[in-house]
Amino acid sequence: MRAEIRRARLGEEAAVSRLLEEVWHATHDVQLGRDKVAEITAKWHAPALLRAQIDNPDKCFLVAEAADNSLVGHAMSWLDGDGAINLLRLYVLPGWQERGLGSNLLAAAIAAYPAGRLLRLEVQGGNEPAIRFYERMGLRVVGDTAERGGLTDIPALVMEKSLPLEGGGSFS
Repeated sequence: MRAEIRRARLGEEAAVSRLLEEVWHATHDVQLGRDKVAEITAKWHAPALLRAQIDNPDKCFLVAEAADNSLVGHAMSWLDGDGAINLLRLYVLPGWQERGLGSNLLAAAIAAYPAGRLLRLEVQGGNEPAIRFYERMGLRVVGDTAERGGLTDIPALVMEKSLPLEGGGSFS
């Protein structure tokens, strides 16, 4: 199974919202509870918010589209003034995980900013599969959101990697 990675288009925000909701429930229901996950996804992944992000030229808002035109993955990044590429989201539907799509999305999110000197992201501390994935991509834990005065609904680890990224996949 292959998926095309491309920039999202206006009008796809509802499909991205559904994808994010599905991945969040599959990933976080056990640790956070179904109701808390529903509350977070409704707030963080509302179609209107996603539409504004798609329409923002300073954001790299990517989707992975399967041959049947369904969206099976998503990543979003942006470049800070200090040369850090911030990865806000990297999500792949459970049936598409462990096939290289996550590393391809990550590579594409980084490739959008050739001047980037550092990759930075936050990941929930209990999300061991994601932490292991990012470690395979060469990222290391450098702190947590509590240390940085984070204002998110759930605590997270901060991970970083100097660029160029090692071990990443190709852009397809």
